[in-house]
Amino acid sequence: MQPLQNIRVLDLSRVLAGPYCTMVLGDLGAEVIKVEPPEGDETRGWGPPFAGGESAYYLCVNRNKRGMVVNLKTEEGKNILRGLAMQSDVLVENFRPGTLKKFGLDFETLHTLNPGLVYCSISGFGQTGSLRDKPGYDFMIQAMGGIMSITGEPDGEPMKVGVAVADLFAGQNAVISILAALQARTFTGDGQYIDIALFDSELGWLANVASNFLILGKNPRRYGNAHANIVPYQSFQASDGWFVVAVGNDKQFESFCKVICKPELSADERFFTNSARVQNREILIPILTPIFLQRSVNDWLSLIGDQFPCGPINTVEQVFSMQHVKEREMLVEMEHPTIGALPLVGSPLKMGDTPVSYRLPPPLMGEHTKEILTKVLGFSAEKVTSLTESGCIK
Repeated sequence: MQPLQNIRVLDLSRVLAGPYCTMVLGDLGAEVIKVEPPEGDETRGWGPPFAGGESAYYLCVNRNKRGMVVNLKTEEGKNILRGLAMQSDVLVENFRPGTLKKFGLDFETLHTLNPGLVYCSISGFGQTGSLRDKPGYDFMIQAMGGIMSITGEPDGEPMKVGVAVADLFAGQNAVISILAALQARTFTGDGQYIDIALFDSELGWLANVASNFLILGKNPRRYGNAHANIVPYQSFQASDGWFVVAVGNDKQFESFCKVICKPELSADERFFTNSARVQNREILIPILTPIFLQRSVNDWLSLIGDQFPCGPINTVEQVFSMQHVKEREMLVEMEHPTIGALPLVGSPLKMGDTPVSYRLPPPLMGEHTKEILTKVLGFSAEKVTSLTESGCIK
């Protein structure tokens, strides 16, 4: 059994935020129908690397879906999607605000046809507000939403995060909202409209940094790998590389000082409490820096053990070679029709009684079009052939 095994999701999204959302729903057991235009999801061409004709980017967020190609610019294509929406529990889309209304596939129209439909729109800036019509990709959202202003070295260039975090957090927010709406439907019988914005999602995870600004009224500054409110909580260079130390409280700082053979530091009134260490970081960090240069990373990690959080700065290759990754099933393998054994990042959702499953590899373009039309909508083989010949489907 899986928690969403009786839920059908019509996925009209592309790129990252929407497909990530629908992949998570698929991992939880939902039947996901991924609909692409004749030119396909843009990420199919976002490479190298490619494997078996598919980009690694596309492969990362499209498992547990059946794929079909429908031309929305045809009347038959619009009818097909309306028919699928009438038999679905959830619809996810990330077109520009207002675009699907032109095709008769907006929430108001489909809600009339299927009152129980949960309809989730994902966009750069949301369906309301003065920026609603502005296109939004993750990079510009990171820039406009503030995260780049606090990321990077203090005197360096503002930096984006290394993965598309605004997209991914928007996708997670979409999942949360969809699950809540499905739960609400059990009481009301009605679906509802969900408006998820990348911009809102980024503001939401500014968290303590935003709170610092709202309380103080001062722009936060960049700290590089250090922390605005905790010291020492940053990277340090050892004799052979870098590692991170995260001393989160005063008791941990006392242990930390013993490890580095400087117990007197924990008794120093300048460093006795975290707030004092924050105020005096420019004094404390120069004391610590040369100490860590005296030993290797592994030496320090062995000495510190579990007394307080610390760890190496791993490459991605090192991460996926960790035994812990295998033990946590965070690396999985699926059989793909053109790739063969396809390695993928596993789901972080670990549920005891209703675990996630890996049923379908990312679909080839239009791989399941005929199957979906015949089994879900009851189309005859002759009608499917006619629609293919007309260019409506592929």
